[in-house]
Amino acid sequence: MTITADNSNFRQARGAVARVLLDHAAANTGTGLAQRDIAARTGADWYTVHISLKSIRDEGAIKMERNRIIVNKESLQRLALEAGAV
Repeated sequence: MTITADNSNFRQARGAVARVLLDHAAANTGTGLAQRDIAARTGADWYTVHISLKSIRDEGAIKMERNRIIVNKESLQRLALEAGAV
């Protein structure tokens, strides 16, 4: 199966990834969050998380820098709401 942004399963996974990023940002623990951690929290595989993060980045909801992610909370909330991952 090919993963695309039009695939409803992918949109749900992307929404779940957005929700994890929002929750992690809200917790403000200062600890890192690896892609494998996101995968464990969402139930998605690593590849789906990886593609989801790239898609979220391409939409401008996050900015990925060396070992950190800068979030745009409003954009992430929109993605999570669209996917029903509230």
